[in-house]
Amino acid sequence: MNVYAIRAIYLFEMHRWARTVVQSLAAPVITTSLYFIVFGAAIGRRMPAVDGVSYGAFIVPGLIMLSILTESISNGSFGIYMPKFAGTIYELLSAPISALEIVLGYVGAAATKSVILGLVIAATARLFVD
Repeated sequence: MNVYAIRAIYLFEMHRWARTVVQSLAAPVITTSLYFIVFGAAIGRRMPAVDGVSYGAFIVPGLIMLSILTESISNGSFGIYMPKFAGTIYELLSAPISALEIVLGYVGAAATKSVILGLVIAATARLFVD
């Protein structure tokens, strides 16, 4: 197992994510905040609390998971497909790295980015829902 290769791919993807933080972090947070506002204001007022759980608190976990799953697939696939279209994937394919090590690097970075996004959205949800 080439740990240095996995670490290099992981760090490269994390740095790419940091360069595009507006598209990778701010856009999903704003989108989810709009869901909170629209569904909380439009539907939440009409829905009674069930067993002490308000409608806003009920939809928070679902909206967090929606963003996490969408962005994990989007970030992971973009990191692989963009170099393919740009023609720079051959640098990775010609390196002495196994397919498992490549997958571990990309999946690890996508999972880390998704967890960070989920935590930021959960913190943002506290502004809208008690």
